Amino acid sequence: MSKRFASLLVAMANGLSLIRLIAVPVIVILIVRSAEIESYRLPTFWLLAALHAGDVLDGYLARQGSRRLAERNYFGEVIDPIADKLYIGAAYLTLALTRQFHPWFAALVILRDVSIIIGWTFIFRRSGIRLLPNVLGKMTDAACAILLCTVIIRMNPVFVFTFTNFTAVLILVSGLAYARMAIRSLSSA
Repeated sequence: MSKRFASLLVAMANGLSLIRLIAVPVIVILIVRSAEIESYRLPTFWLLAALHAGDVLDGYLARQGSRRLAERNYFGEVIDPIADKLYIGAAYLTLALTRQFHPWFAALVILRDVSIIIGWTFIFRRSGIRLLPNVLGKMTDAACAILLCTVIIRMNPVFVFTFTNFTAVLILVSGLAYARMAIRSLSSA
């Protein structure tokens, strides 16, 4: 793979992250409309599924391109998790405000994500250490995205209830894992 092609992969990965950011208002509008008009549910589902697939793809492209270039994609390391947190948080908040899903769950998602962003920013400003997402955090984001899709298409209520509780546990456990990572990095700085 040439360096030019590797640079293109990194640029495509960053572009997918930017698309997720730009899509946030569209998701909000579609979720609001889906509360009123049933026919909006399927396009909302497909957009959410495409955004999650884009998240998976951009991670793959960024790793391949960065490995070949032998340099980190600092822009992508910042914009990718922010894009994920914004589109997922906005979707859950909108679902809660339109009474399509549990407000406690939306609050849990937003609290975890805001805490992570504040913690990452604080640690970077204090020590210059960049904390990166871990496997548990990525699993949690994936579970949140899958749950969004199941809620939008009104999947089996027993499945949604079970998966909601599973995802809530993941959110709590991954939040604690990020807190431990932050404390360790501060104590080693």
